[in-house]
Formats: sequence, structure tokens, C-alpha cells
Amino acid sequence: MIEKSIISSNIKDIRINKKLSQEDLSEKSGLSLRTVQRLENGESVPRGDTLRRLADALKLPDNYFNESSFKNNSNVKNKKSLTIPWFLIGLFAICGSTGFILSLILANLNIIPHNELSLPFITAITILFSGVGIFWGNLIEKKHRK
Repeated sequence: MIEKSIISSNIKDIRINKKLSQEDLSEKSGLSLRTVQRLENGESVPRGDTLRRLADALKLPDNYFNESSFKNNSNVKNKKSLTIPWFLIGLFAICGSTGFILSLILANLNIIPHNELSLPFITAITILFSGVGIFWGNLIEKKHRK
């Protein structure tokens, strides 16, 4: 369930941004002025038809106030949400693969000797490139989170 304070503050913020008074919202939604006041003060939580009326009156999508859509449109961050660092994962995979392929090319060109040190060299180059990918991905991830 969505917190009462989140709903009330968002209804009020949207109403103010659309330059509507509580009376205007009451008229447009068909809800009583007292109901609008209770909703904005967090004294009650709107459900079902009330949410649809508010969305219509505020010219929002019909599903704006459903839980998932509402959380995505609010300024409140869900503490339980999992953010997947796509840049970090992607660049780790790309750079690690590139390092592995490069080390195989170097081994085939005899730059890396074919002996008991071949595998450690290939592993070290792959790890080095993977580390660069993690570092680079982390920088990009931080830049895009702001």
C-alpha cells in the first residue's frame, strides 16, 4: 500500500503545479471540498473511483495513482528497490572479453610465450581489462545516476 503522506503531498503538488485551487479540484473531480482537503492533509486515503476522478481532474493517465506507476512518478525513492548497474556489468563483460581475446591473439603471435606462463599471462590480461571495465562502468554509472 502507498503511504498516505506520499499520496497527499503528490495530490497537493500536482494541484498547485496545475494552478488549481482546492475548490477547482473539487469541482473538476466531483468530490466535495472537504474530501479534497482531507486527502491533501493526509486525513484519508483515496481509493478506486476517487483515484480515477482525481486523475481525470488533474489530466493524468488513468493508472497514475496505482502503486507501481505512482512510485515511479513520485519524488520518493523506494528503499527496497534494486538498481542494476547496467553500465558496470556491460563494461565488465565487454572489457573482460576484449582482454581475453587480446591475450589469445598475443599468445598466437608468440608475444606471450607458449609455456607454463601462458595461462597466468592470459588470466592477468583478462583480469586487468575486467578491472578497467569495472572502473569505467562505475564512473559512467555515477554520472548517469545524478
